[in-house]
Amino acid sequence: MDYNQGGFYRFSNYVYCLLILNFIFVFTNLLSFAALILLIPTISNAILYYIALIPTGPAIAALLHSLSILARQQEMTPVSTFLSAYKSNFKDVLKVWFPILTVFFVLVIDIQYFNQNPTVFNQILNGIFLVVLFLLVIFSIYTLIITTHYKFRIRDIYRLSLYYIFTWIKRTTGNIAILFLTVVVMFFTSDFIIIFLSSLVAWFIILNTKPIIQDVKISFVKNEHYEQQDT
Repeated sequence: MDYNQGGFYRFSNYVYCLLILNFIFVFTNLLSFAALILLIPTISNAILYYIALIPTGPAIAALLHSLSILARQQEMTPVSTFLSAYKSNFKDVLKVWFPILTVFFVLVIDIQYFNQNPTVFNQILNGIFLVVLFLLVIFSIYTLIITTHYKFRIRDIYRLSLYYIFTWIKRTTGNIAILFLTVVVMFFTSDFIIIFLSSLVAWFIILNTKPIIQDVKISFVKNEHYEQQDT
């Protein structure tokens, strides 16, 4: 029996990769984590949060892409894989991330306004905007994953992301459940627990979203740019 194929070896390899990727993700995301820790969450600090979250898009994309490779190959070199994905996709990710981040902050500021003026109408709008905000998070996940796997025009990436949100309901619901459980854990522990659970949450999302990645290749890609960071 090949020891490298044993269950304990595979499990320990996954744990090792998740720990290393989590550390690198936090390191490349220090600015946003520092903002979350040091800044008071008020509208007056919104522009500072916006600036701090700019590097978050490339960091999330690199983490998701690295975990996608791990899910397919079961082995990887986490540091080189993450850094390669981060570097090679940085510009493309920022192109899709800036509009998403802008819409995200518009929604958050509107929700803050509705909470400060709790009329019945504003509370209805608040609920609607919260749903849209949650869908935007799923949309951003699909967008970042597609961007790091394939070469599409930006508007086509957005269209594909919307397509998979509303046609692959089972996968979308699964990702919503993963994020909801993460929020529940943060609520009952601490917001900063996400610093230690980032790669684990992303791992569950990748496992749930892997069929979508494969379907994009089968259904929409001819000259595909698929997993170019494998080596």
